[in-house]
Amino acid sequence: MGLQAPTLAAARSKDTTSTTSTTSKKTGLVACSQTYDSVTKVIGPLGDTLQVGHHILVVHALALTDTVSITAVAPADTVRWVRFHPDGLVFQPTVDGWSALLYTNYKDCGVPTTQTVRLAQVSDALAIEVYLPTYVQSRKNPWSQANQYVVGLLQHFSNYAVAW
Repeated sequence: MGLQAPTLAAARSKDTTSTTSTTSKKTGLVACSQTYDSVTKVIGPLGDTLQVGHHILVVHALALTDTVSITAVAPADTVRWVRFHPDGLVFQPTVDGWSALLYTNYKDCGVPTTQTVRLAQVSDALAIEVYLPTYVQSRKNPWSQANQYVVGLLQHFSNYAVAW
């Protein structure tokens, strides 16, 4: 899968969703099973990508000031989520306005038809803490090969899950 086109689209898209939940709207994590996967990769100032299970992390060039050993774990679960380490790693702002993007495939997931899919930062107990700025919610784009991805902007490392 080529990441150039979706990365560019995500960085330039104006389609954003709210970054916080509202009390008048029900929210939750999307029911979607995943099998365990874990990947560790060293990424530096030139940026790179890392894929773990149904998740792809794209780190922009110059978002990191030094090389960092990044571990991504997609636990076996009934929701689609990923944990990144080192926990709390903060990305530097870039001239393009994004430092790191998280693509998560939600094909075949139980998405409520009346809800908008987005990514949320979650606790270790999978409680929603905050919604990420969601720049692209793609369905059946040429680059996705009929897969469905939700893309969120990461400011730092934590746990992230597909939510509504």
